[in-house]
Amino acid sequence: MAEKKNVLGLPLLFLLITVALLHLLICPFTKVEESFNLQAAHDILYHRTNVDKYDHHEFPGVVPRTFLGPLVLSVLCSPVVFLSSLLDAPKFYTQLTVRASLGVCVVAALWHMQKEVRRQFGSTVARLFCLTCASQFHLMFYSTRTLPNTFALPLVLVAFTSWMAQKYGRFVSLSAFVIIVFRSELCIFLGLMLVISLLSRKLGLLQLLYYAVPAGVLSLTLTVAIDTLFWRKLLWPEGQVLWYNTILNQSSNWGTVPFLWYFYSALPRALGCTLPFVPLGLLDRRMRLLLLPTVGFILTYSLLPHKELRFIIYTFPVFTLVAARGCSFILCNYQKSWMYKLGSAVVFGQLFINAAYSTFSLYVSHHNYPGGRGMLELHGLLPVTADVCVHIDTYTAETGVSRFLEQNKNWRYDKREDLSLKNPHMETYTHLLMEANVTKMKVLQGTHQPLAFIAGYSNIAVNMFHMPPVSVQLARKAVLMERKTPT
Repeated sequence: MAEKKNVLGLPLLFLLITVALLHLLICPFTKVEESFNLQAAHDILYHRTNVDKYDHHEFPGVVPRTFLGPLVLSVLCSPVVFLSSLLDAPKFYTQLTVRASLGVCVVAALWHMQKEVRRQFGSTVARLFCLTCASQFHLMFYSTRTLPNTFALPLVLVAFTSWMAQKYGRFVSLSAFVIIVFRSELCIFLGLMLVISLLSRKLGLLQLLYYAVPAGVLSLTLTVAIDTLFWRKLLWPEGQVLWYNTILNQSSNWGTVPFLWYFYSALPRALGCTLPFVPLGLLDRRMRLLLLPTVGFILTYSLLPHKELRFIIYTFPVFTLVAARGCSFILCNYQKSWMYKLGSAVVFGQLFINAAYSTFSLYVSHHNYPGGRGMLELHGLLPVTADVCVHIDTYTAETGVSRFLEQNKNWRYDKREDLSLKNPHMETYTHLLMEANVTKMKVLQGTHQPLAFIAGYSNIAVNMFHMPPVSVQLARKAVLMERKTPT
């Protein structure tokens, strides 16, 4: 019977993996928030022990990040990298492999969670959980993004599942590791679960210390040892991030939003049409206990003025689980009346609407990486034998350019940020990949001329007299400039 259930569940596992990889293939480039972990994975894979060549020495970022995540991904990807080097394949395929490995880790954690959901709440809830996760844009989109939040996500999901299953040794150990190494604010989310377990006397204080102290010491020792080696100074990266963002509140420099922003903006966008089913799921008292630390985490974390949707990505599967339980109330009573039949149609309809929204969002995101597309354009237009020295400006570096896109060993790629457009050194570059700003282009018109323009997302236009009524407007976002030939 167990083998039969596993076989029946495989299509859902395949669906989750397929959707995650589809998001990756349609949006293969990355943004600036993902750059540290992606560049670190590149350097570990290609520069190995030659730490002097690592990107973070020149571009350390606002706060240091841990190398543990990129190191694990690099180990997972090393066989593929070895094979691709034998085949002389472009490094760009390694970037896809690195991100795909992270996505598979996230899906594996979701699948682990659904097994416990199936055990506690039944197969209908488990299937609805998987289908709903697959239909949501942000969860699947971020699953392959090399963000600190995404590195933490699989560990948080496994820890949450362990808490559900009352396996407190694993829960406490994983919580200590993910808080100390990846995201310190998770002490709120996982800490609230811990408090609930202590107050309900399912976990004793001595038992907590028995698991927490060794896990905490080992986690801190590991991150300090590894990161001190790579950063070449005594360092606990997440401790420094905690000090910068929370104690000094410097994260507010990157923008602030109102206290309830997560509730009226982030969650509705992330959950889509699934959100209205969350209150229905709370009819099951067990779901209230699961949602309590989730809502508590968001409320507490909302005290920080700087907010981003990805900061609460760990809560999306929990809300999805509660909503799936609500949907199951309707589906399990399908035969009772026409109202339940109508409700069942709404349940499946919301999945299709979510999928349609995800498709549209994915199309928009596809056009949101002009820097990455500009790099591919550069390599497509020029022969490998050409003498190329290209400067990459801040805008294009933040919208898709990575070390994985530096395909030709004989070309020189420069991302230095201390050059003004009027600097005579700009004339030494054969090509410039830069923002398609008319004013900037005029400054360079004496030495360089446009070779190609790269279109990108501009805005969404609505015209009810046109089919389809909603369209994505593109505009010139980046330009590839070529040095003029002396006459």
